[in-house]
Amino acid sequence: MEFTDKLFDLKGAFVHFENVRVAILANFPLHVIPSLSKGVPPAGHYATWLPPLAEATSSNDGIERTWITLSEDITERKEVTFWNQTFIVLPSRKKGRASSFYREDRAAIAQTLRRINPDLVHGWGTEDIYALAAVTSGYPSIVSMQGILTHYIFHARTDLRTCFQALLELFVFYKGKTFVGESPWATSVLKRRMPRKEIIRIEYAVHPDFFNAQWLPDPRRPIALFAGSLVPRKGFQDVLKAFRSPLLKERTLWVAGSGPLEKKIDGMPNVIQLGRIDRPRLIEAMSKAWCLVIPSRGDTGPMIVKEARVMGLPIVTTLEGGQSNYVEEGRNGFFVEPGDISLLTDRLHRLLSDYEFCRQRGKDGWEQDRALFRPDLMAEKFRNLYRELHRRRSSTMLTSK
Repeated sequence: MEFTDKLFDLKGAFVHFENVRVAILANFPLHVIPSLSKGVPPAGHYATWLPPLAEATSSNDGIERTWITLSEDITERKEVTFWNQTFIVLPSRKKGRASSFYREDRAAIAQTLRRINPDLVHGWGTEDIYALAAVTSGYPSIVSMQGILTHYIFHARTDLRTCFQALLELFVFYKGKTFVGESPWATSVLKRRMPRKEIIRIEYAVHPDFFNAQWLPDPRRPIALFAGSLVPRKGFQDVLKAFRSPLLKERTLWVAGSGPLEKKIDGMPNVIQLGRIDRPRLIEAMSKAWCLVIPSRGDTGPMIVKEARVMGLPIVTTLEGGQSNYVEEGRNGFFVEPGDISLLTDRLHRLLSDYEFCRQRGKDGWEQDRALFRPDLMAEKFRNLYRELHRRRSSTMLTSK
């Protein structure tokens, strides 16, 4: 099923419900919490959509949220209150976690859950332990997908750990009952994987800073931006091949990210490596770029595409992922086939050769995208989902009595 406005109509019926205790297991970016930021820098990849969600649910809405995350940068358990929510950080070791099926981490999380005794456990992502810990917790659970690893491994070269996590993802699919995808593409893939499970769509939100930023590219300096991990799945190798073409010789590519393909940039004077940059620097780069290019082989709904659309950048991408739901061919961007360097080069040249054409593509659909990716909308949908799942459980318990 698709989770839409059905539950919004029930909002009034929930007013008199008891508090719902929700434990959220996630790789929360601890550096955004002042009392936890010291000594816990951003990880190689972190869930940028979680802080906007937490901040948007900071008011007292009858849901007691406890976030549980693991960190290899601490040696003892930490617990703080922030945004009217509890954040618990558990120490974890750096190596050997996955090969042991996360035995130590699962035990630590299970002990914490017994103390909280939640009504619902919400696990974010199959890339680590969190979804696995949720569906094996013994409590009613829900899983929010970040990537769909069982799709990715068949569409691009991946490392052994990702392949192992994809096997664990199959187990999560078997054990779980309710799953959230962030785009129509993602929910479609999940429905094919699990036709008998409850599949819900909730768009993950963009940080408010992107809504407040202005897109002001220099008409005299055509720049394309690639932002993300420099891995084959993201199609970074295709972007570099395109910028080796004489057609793009006088255009510039900014690269925000790091990864194993980074060394391929060497010897390319029209490619500037920005590295892995924080949100303010990313917004600054996006405000100056004419377009975003991300010819991905598979993404559930890449946040960088949503951020670019909130700011008004046109997109050059593929149909292989959730980003295809936010781009209309010729209107606010272009689609290319993965590996089609000729078409990719042509589309980038078209955007980077006509400033007014580029700006108009960015404006088209801009207001609709900003409305879709609001943090308060994401927060409201998860709030209603928690209440609905709690209502179902309460009804079942009453019926059984």
